[in-house]
Amino acid sequence: MKAVAEPAKALRKAMNADKRTGPAFWREAYVLLDKVEKGMAVGEDTFTNRPDVLGSAHDLSDWLDENPVE
Repeated sequence: MKAVAEPAKALRKAMNADKRTGPAFWREAYVLLDKVEKGMAVGEDTFTNRPDVLGSAHDLSDWLDENPVE
C-alpha cells in the first residue's frame, strides 16, 4: 500500500496546480483521493483499510482513464 501513497500525493499536487480544468472537473477524483488518504491514515496495512486504499485507488485509476487531461 505504500506504493499508492506517493503517487496519490503527486496526483493531488498536480490536480491542485491545474488551472485549465479547475476543481469542478476534479471533484470525483478528490473524493476518491480523500478515501485513499483516510485509509492510509488508519495504519500501514490493516485489513480494514485495504478497501479504502486499494479499492479507491483502482476506482481513481478508472476515473483518470475515462477523464483524460493533457
